[in-house]
Amino acid sequence: MTISAIAPADLKLSPLNVRKSKRQNIEALADDIAAHGIIHNLVVYKYGKGYAVVAGGRRLEAIRLLQKQGRLSEDFAVPVSIRPKRQAVELSLAENQSREDMHPADAIEAYGKLAADGLPSDDIAARFGVTPAHVNRILSLASLHPDIRAALAKDAIGLEAAKAYTLTDDQERQLRLFGEFGNSAHMVRKALTDDKIATDSSLFDLVPLTDYIAAGGTITRDLFSGDEDGFADNADLVWSLVGQRLEAVREDWLADGWPEVAIVERQPDNFYSLNHIRPQGLRDLTEEEAARVEHLESEAEAITEADAEAETWNNADLCAIDDELRRIEQARRHYTDEQKAEARVIIFLGYNGPLTVQPVSLRKAQRAKKADDAKPERFSRKLTEAMHRIKLLAVREAVTSNPEFAFDLMLAALIEDRLAYGSNSPLAVRTNVSPVQVDVELLAGATMIDAEEVAERALAGFDREHVLDQLSASDTDRKQRLLASLVATLIDPTSTLPSDILSRLGIDMATKWQPDAAFFRRMTKSALLNLLRDECDEAAAANCAKLAKADLAEEVAERLSMQGWLPPSLQSDGTDA
Repeated sequence: MTISAIAPADLKLSPLNVRKSKRQNIEALADDIAAHGIIHNLVVYKYGKGYAVVAGGRRLEAIRLLQKQGRLSEDFAVPVSIRPKRQAVELSLAENQSREDMHPADAIEAYGKLAADGLPSDDIAARFGVTPAHVNRILSLASLHPDIRAALAKDAIGLEAAKAYTLTDDQERQLRLFGEFGNSAHMVRKALTDDKIATDSSLFDLVPLTDYIAAGGTITRDLFSGDEDGFADNADLVWSLVGQRLEAVREDWLADGWPEVAIVERQPDNFYSLNHIRPQGLRDLTEEEAARVEHLESEAEAITEADAEAETWNNADLCAIDDELRRIEQARRHYTDEQKAEARVIIFLGYNGPLTVQPVSLRKAQRAKKADDAKPERFSRKLTEAMHRIKLLAVREAVTSNPEFAFDLMLAALIEDRLAYGSNSPLAVRTNVSPVQVDVELLAGATMIDAEEVAERALAGFDREHVLDQLSASDTDRKQRLLASLVATLIDPTSTLPSDILSRLGIDMATKWQPDAAFFRRMTKSALLNLLRDECDEAAAANCAKLAKADLAEEVAERLSMQGWLPPSLQSDGTDA
């Protein structure tokens, strides 16, 4: 290390330390240097014919400003510490870290004195080389009751507890809580926020914070969390606005032609057993949509022509195209007047605020289940197993987009494993579960997305060596998508699913898969004729009795497809295949 004095003209900012954002408060720092001089040497390393500054870039800018203003002579030499490049960079990092690692009690005293002298937070930050946000957080600790500050200085309480006490400006209340909870940050925070609603609650997806504030609501900001984090102080006002929003949603659905729309207090206990309905209507594409679809399909074709191995799970562009095509397709779907006439709509808030609006059918099952549906001669064991796997594909797909149910499924598996060795759980609590394999011929008309593909897509970008770090940096939404997609792949192909799982997930198998001739060719001729008798009439069976089996399978497929027939095990109220 060498201490030297170097002309500003021979110094430049190191490319390793150039800030991308605009440097602020240079004028205030220049005034400070003019009054007190350079207190800390700049840290530099040899760079070309001059030197590069890795610690003290703002001080260098302030010096140049003083020279430009004529307040500092042109021959002024800057005190620097010359280091080897690697050592200089390490020293710069350590210096910046140490500024924020000052003991909070010392920082409170130092920043507090300057603030008392009228120095703004930005200027205090410039003087100490920290961010204004850091200064504001430390100054909020200065508002703590003196007894709490003294406890912090003696390390009798930790910084987390001290932060929690800042959620109220009432020092007497702080002191009462200090006597009751001391160093328990959790209990202090709970006591100060139990009657409030966190601003990151899903309720504020339904009612924007701006509406709450416009209605007279106030917010207690949590300076030690994100920039927008805090607590709405008036919970009653929040719930009043939520009620108004729910009523507006109800009016919209009524105006759309639904005869009955009910707001319920919470999710009904039998919610997953209700007969959920999905839109059956399909409108034509608009000209704009049709043009967009054509463009997207052309783009996808160009990608696959350029890369024969490109698929939606391993190509980000194809994945984005596929997602947009699905959104366009979804936008075309609508509930028919017939569906509306035979259904009611229920509206409720999930835990912590998510809005659910679900139409449910008021009709009984479309057809009574017939006693001989379960006869072993109707479907062979192999075909029965294939139907079970088709159902599993649909269940896995549904779970990928339902984080709440995925969480329940995982938790149920863990509980059952603890209580009864997992004997009844559909979820295998292990990671080597086999993929669901179905003869591709049976899936010709299927619309299901393989959960394995969804999981591969969700895991894109994860580095095996840094999984925990990447998860820690991920937001809750991404974690929930990951949980759902991975839990879906763990649903065990060898398990017996609960008989009501299709209705629990609101899966309409008719929209996921329809039996075609390939399916019916795997049934015996006598079983096909019995099926015609049951689903059509005796005359239909008699008319087809002399057909060859292959032709009979085609005839059955055509007749039953018009009825939307599904094997009983794939109907929402059917038993497991």
